[in-house]
Amino acid sequence: MQTWLLVAILAFTLFAFAFEWLAIDVVALTSLALLLLFDLVTPEQAISGFGNPAVVTVMMMFALSYGLTHSGLLARLGHRIASLSGRSHWRASSLLVLITGGLSAFLNNTAAVAIFMPVGIQLAKHFGISASRILLPISYLAIIGGTCTLIGTSTNLLVGALAEAAGLRPLGMFEFMPLGAVLFGVGAIYCLLVPMRFLKHRSDSSSLTGKYQISEFLTELKVPETSRLIGHTVLQEHLSERFQLTVLEIVRGRQRIASDLRNTQLAAGDLLIVRGEMEGIVAFKEHFGLLLLTDVKLQDADLTDANNILAEVQLSPVSRLTGSSIKEIDFRRRFGCFVLGLNRTGSMIQEKLASIPLRQWDTLLVFGPRARVEALYPLDDFVPLQELNLRLTLPRRWWVSLLIIPAVVLLATAGVMTILKASIIGVVALLLTRTITIQQAYDSINWTVIFLLAAILPLGQAMENTGLARAIGEWLAASGASYGPLVVLSLVYLATAILSEVVSNNSTAVLMVPIAITTATSLGLEPKPFLMAVAFGASASFLTPMGYQTNAMVFGPGGYRFRDYLLFGAPLKIVFWLISVVMIPALWPMRL
Repeated sequence: MQTWLLVAILAFTLFAFAFEWLAIDVVALTSLALLLLFDLVTPEQAISGFGNPAVVTVMMMFALSYGLTHSGLLARLGHRIASLSGRSHWRASSLLVLITGGLSAFLNNTAAVAIFMPVGIQLAKHFGISASRILLPISYLAIIGGTCTLIGTSTNLLVGALAEAAGLRPLGMFEFMPLGAVLFGVGAIYCLLVPMRFLKHRSDSSSLTGKYQISEFLTELKVPETSRLIGHTVLQEHLSERFQLTVLEIVRGRQRIASDLRNTQLAAGDLLIVRGEMEGIVAFKEHFGLLLLTDVKLQDADLTDANNILAEVQLSPVSRLTGSSIKEIDFRRRFGCFVLGLNRTGSMIQEKLASIPLRQWDTLLVFGPRARVEALYPLDDFVPLQELNLRLTLPRRWWVSLLIIPAVVLLATAGVMTILKASIIGVVALLLTRTITIQQAYDSINWTVIFLLAAILPLGQAMENTGLARAIGEWLAASGASYGPLVVLSLVYLATAILSEVVSNNSTAVLMVPIAITTATSLGLEPKPFLMAVAFGASASFLTPMGYQTNAMVFGPGGYRFRDYLLFGAPLKIVFWLISVVMIPALWPMRL
């Protein structure tokens, strides 16, 4: 009975993840509550995830990555790429992709993509190509780079912690490197020669109004001398509520007014740049006797000048705005700028924009005074998608982060201390030297990932408690026994790789590690090769945008379609499967 209850909970969890019924951390916590409700885990086992070494290490790595990414060094590196590449867009893009992938072996790959994605978009604009040619290769190489070390991805840390909890020898810092380096080389050749060459021009890098398809929602209205609107303000006339439209800007001669325009008295000859449905715009025009300039199709240049700017920002994984609508946030008053459009997994949304709850990785098209829009960039709620102005001087202690992260890696690699111990000491060093503040450390942690990890770990424990992991492992061993251990290993890798496209890579690892260990034990084989199959299979998420965070990040800004991931990810996934199945037994012998 308990086994079937667990199967039902697993089914709910997988379907809820796949179809996004709830936020992923809410799904994980719901599953944890169900495990407790039906006594499938003890209370102690239920909360053990919050004290798991891998979970705590991931928290520390978020803070360490924050210290480096906010030192300004990586931003400067990104801005140097174009100047080093001359006039070749392929050379510039290739250098950017390789650097992002290489850094992802030691940094949180989501942070690395967040740093270099705006640079990729800027390179696309500079060379007049589509950002879709650059962003998907950046994501793929960041994923592959993360597989090269123990700290490169939380999946590797999780597999290592679960293996150690099962009584196996801890995994070393660079134990993943031999296979990871081969996969990185193959992935780099593939990404630089195939997607970057043959991906279609999915996004319009030159025009944001064209990309978001909002030209038909923007128009100009002129205030003639006979209009009853003269001497009145937008606020006094309640234009937004009465006509369901937004006045974005008042053009008065050479002056463009976007700050405090709600309280600006309108004058004869003013041009109003308005966003709204055509029915509301026509009603507005007729009511106040305005002139509709229908022969003009507004573009980026009509909205952007020295004082005002049109820009893209993406909701970050730690954004506090997720789940709230633009109206609930009161975006206009809170941030001093307008949201003109929303890009969600390739779908451009303009209608009923204010009432739609925001989701993680939504991309917003914002317009307003340059100072107010640029004030969004440093906020933890947003990932800016435009090139940022570099500071002339680096922070006073910029070099501290540059020393601490290599020191953490060296201490853990040399066996002087565990990665958990080294990472905690590293974060404390950043705090004591005032390189980061304690609040910045808190804010840098992606709590969605932490609660997902901590709440999903007891599922693995429940699989062991009920015997489900043993039953699946023994079935796999029996099914593949006549074909040899190599076939069983390939099945474990394949099952992990397919599951990781539907649910998160970390959840996949939690579910597959107990099965992998049981399968190896049933065959009388060494468990480590099977654990490596799980680790590399869980990170081989190339077929869907929801399989890995970085894939979701680039989906909207790159203007991709679901089939782009299938078309360009499938060959890479198959090749990685074949290489891994051949190399894993050679690197980690299967016989005891």
